Amino acid sequence: MHEKGQLENIRHWVKEKLINERTGHDWLHTSRVAALALYIGREEHANLFVTEAAALVHDVIDAKLSESERLTICEVTEQLAAFGIADGTVKEIADIITRMSFRHRGMLRERPLSLEGKTVQDADMLDAIGAVGIARAFTFAGAKGHPMYGSQASVLVHFEEKLFLLKDLMNTKTGIRLAEERHEFLLRFAAQFQKEIEVQER
Repeated sequence: MHEKGQLENIRHWVKEKLINERTGHDWLHTSRVAALALYIGREEHANLFVTEAAALVHDVIDAKLSESERLTICEVTEQLAAFGIADGTVKEIADIITRMSFRHRGMLRERPLSLEGKTVQDADMLDAIGAVGIARAFTFAGAKGHPMYGSQASVLVHFEEKLFLLKDLMNTKTGIRLAEERHEFLLRFAAQFQKEIEVQER
């Protein structure tokens, strides 16, 4: 099957899995990450098929998904193979999506991601900051019953422990450039948010 058809099959399959996801790791997030990854991939001269395919499946194995939505890496690779994707390419995609998470950043110092992996990781991190990233953070907190502030599980702590760090973790020149505006917006929002919640403490 031609690559265009394979990508269309992946899109349909992932959309069906994530269309009702409610934590901000849904099909809309996946679509944005795929579009960003393609843009970055073109700028950085990455393999666009591997980039888009990995972006489309990057969250289906995420532990934050419910059991009914989450897949194992074996299920993902078997499905990609069933779509006619070559074994070597399936392995490339699996390597990207199993190692690109924020929590894996330490191990990447020893074995960095491929250019395609760096591209997808940048796109995913970009969708976690800026206006969309802020909206996703509150969506996740609401879905999990976490407060906006006032505890270690709050959105405000999530900003400090993860989101503020993402700009400096970008891999590509394009990702670095795109992160600047989003990071600045995130900082402005957090400052205004902190200012408003401090009213009750006076």
